[in-house]
Amino acid sequence: MTGRKHRLTRPLSIGRPAKTVRDEIAPARTRISSAARVMAGAQVRDEATVGREAVALGAVTIADHAVLTEHAMLGGTAIVRGRGVLSGWCAVIEQATVDGDAWVFGRAVIRGQASIVGRAQVFGDATVSGGAVVDGNAWIHGCALVTDEAWVSGRSQIGGHAVVCGSAAITGSLRIGGRTVIGDGAEITCAADYETHKLSWGEAVTLYRCDDGRVGIGRNDKMHGPITLGLTHLPDTRLSARVSELMELWSTGTESLADD
Repeated sequence: MTGRKHRLTRPLSIGRPAKTVRDEIAPARTRISSAARVMAGAQVRDEATVGREAVALGAVTIADHAVLTEHAMLGGTAIVRGRGVLSGWCAVIEQATVDGDAWVFGRAVIRGQASIVGRAQVFGDATVSGGAVVDGNAWIHGCALVTDEAWVSGRSQIGGHAVVCGSAAITGSLRIGGRTVIGDGAEITCAADYETHKLSWGEAVTLYRCDDGRVGIGRNDKMHGPITLGLTHLPDTRLSARVSELMELWSTGTESLADD
């Protein structure tokens, strides 16, 4: 009996199927329009879409739920991912990145190593270049330029022919336009942190608050930075008095914040 029982139960233990682990790879659900052009090594992955007459050219990547549509162009080694959308006639080229829920449209250009992330929008004829970052709910529009290592965040809106460059940081809910130029050292959190002056011959210059309480001056994307009285050439001597006032005002504000 014992031997028979052993012979009956042994096959049951051998025949029991072992648990197996299988890697199930979901099929890619990319969508590419018949009129779109995806060329020269461009990668379309995950659930990304290339629609209408959009162009993806070169070692670019469109991933996640990103959308490249209408006449938008992605070139160089640029990346659009997350739920990013490129539409209109915009161009995202070189090593630029669009991520999150960002949207680039109109005739906007994103180039260099610039990044558009969060829920930011860049549109109109605006340009974001260099290593600039636009995030949060910021808007860059009109003919505005954000470049170098500048950072625009919060609900800031940069439009008109404004330039944000150098190491400038702009946060909060601001609307900056006209021919404002904010550059190296700037730390702008409210409208009182900058002011634009029109010189007698028509040129506009911007005086802005720097992160150390000093006053900076912006003339264009090449001429900007903190002022050192007696060393920095001011285009109009009448600015000297205002610069001195702002230095006292902003340096006092910086000290009071430090004391708190």
